[in-house]
Amino acid sequence: MPLEDFLLPRENIKFQSESTVEYAGKRYQVIVTDSRLVLYARRGMIFKKDDVVTERLSDIQVKYGEKGIIGKRGIIQIQGRIMYQLIGSPSEMKALYQSIIQFL
Repeated sequence: MPLEDFLLPRENIKFQSESTVEYAGKRYQVIVTDSRLVLYARRGMIFKKDDVVTERLSDIQVKYGEKGIIGKRGIIQIQGRIMYQLIGSPSEMKALYQSIIQFL
């Protein structure tokens, strides 16, 4: 099933990350639509399945930080119904943070 099957009627994609981020030990692509933040991944070698996590933009607060000395990682914390921690390289995570903030 493609990503478009998970969009609501008249919901448009505003931003799509070029690289994947880590959330809960899995890799996801980040998509920002008119009304939601969507984490999307297609998994499986033979039997493909979709893995989707969503949160309404109106319900979230976003924070950026970095951890580590040698292997520095960028971390975006998203507080919605639950706390999400998206982890990736600092340069990619800063760009992703700035993109998410402009749609809030």
